[in-house]
Amino acid sequence: MIVWGFFISTTVTYHATYTINSLAHKWGRQRFDTGDDSRNNFVLAILTMGEGWHNNHHHYPASVRQGLYWWEIDITWYILWLMQRVGIVHALRGWPDSLVGEPDATTRQDA
Repeated sequence: MIVWGFFISTTVTYHATYTINSLAHKWGRQRFDTGDDSRNNFVLAILTMGEGWHNNHHHYPASVRQGLYWWEIDITWYILWLMQRVGIVHALRGWPDSLVGEPDATTRQDA
C-alpha cells in the first residue's frame, strides 16, 4: 500500500509537474505574447487538470483559473470554484475583465 499510496503517486505527480515546465514550453499554441516560450497544450491540460494552459498562466499568473475560455478545460478551477460556492475557500482571483473581452460569470475576477 505504501508503494502505491506514496511512492508511485508522488512520482506521477512530480512527472506531471515537470512535464508542464518542459513540454508546455515546446508544444502547443501561444495565445499571448509573453516574451517566453510558454504554450497552451490541450493534452497536457487534461492530464494535469488544467495546468497545460501554461501560456495563459504566464500572461496573468495571479489568476487561479488557467483555462480562459469554456473550451479550455481546467478541472482545478472547477474544484476551487465549487469549494468557494460552498464556503470552503474564499476570494479566488480570476481573470480581469480587460483580459477577457466579454467574460462570462466564471471568468470575472469577482466570480
